[in-house]
Amino acid sequence: MALVDYSSESDSESCKRPSLTPPPPPKRAKKLPSLPATFDTAPKDDPSLHQGRTRSRPFVDGEYNTHVYLSLAIPPLLLSTLKELLSSFPSTTNPLHPLLPDLHISLTRPLPLRRHQTKSFTDDLKAKFAKEVPAFRLSLAGRVKEYFSEVHVENGQERGFLALRVGAGAAELKEVVDNTLDPLLKISHLPTYHKNPEFHTSFAWTLLGQKETMVLGDALDEEVERPAEKCLFSQELLDKINDRFEERLLAAQPTGGWLIDSVELKISKDITAIPLRMP
Repeated sequence: MALVDYSSESDSESCKRPSLTPPPPPKRAKKLPSLPATFDTAPKDDPSLHQGRTRSRPFVDGEYNTHVYLSLAIPPLLLSTLKELLSSFPSTTNPLHPLLPDLHISLTRPLPLRRHQTKSFTDDLKAKFAKEVPAFRLSLAGRVKEYFSEVHVENGQERGFLALRVGAGAAELKEVVDNTLDPLLKISHLPTYHKNPEFHTSFAWTLLGQKETMVLGDALDEEVERPAEKCLFSQELLDKINDRFEERLLAAQPTGGWLIDSVELKISKDITAIPLRMP
């Protein structure tokens, strides 16, 4: 049988490959211009807009400052009595700043809630309060007390507060903190409240010392009872003020006290009313 003969010319042509042109060198990326020194997306505090106060916590993107608290509607007679009481204090280096007409009672520390936690935390809080916490009555004691912010910054500044302590209703608030709020906070890895809190509502604040700036916050900042070595005013002056106003402060409160049928949840600037279980 004859063999097929393939010419060498055909072999040569079949092995030919097109010549490859080397690619041009890549262009060097141009360097982006630098942002101006004035450009910064983080919020800036202006103490002149906040009576000399600055932010108590550094800004963290995606973190929301959160509080759970009671809000008390203040009757006109109680409002006017508290204003008169404040005007009775002598002028000091650091003046008293009223927190009126709002009256708040904190039930948590300031809570650093992350963005992804906000909805579930709100939903869980609504469910627990609707199921576990019945509405109750609350009243305030008539004697003014001093409290101090627990927030400390590098220069050691503090704020002092004038407040009225919770009388009737304090036991119910302790149950709310211990049995409803703290378990939820622990699950969410958030700080729980004080072990033995003295519930109170602050109606004025002042700076301690001669500092020109102070922690930025509101009546919901953490406050603790006055240690013996600290005072805003002398005990003699406080006793004189209390002797004059105690009975008037008691009489100016709502008859039978405030009906507490909800708490408030503040996440950043958003406030949500959380209803309690009605009997």
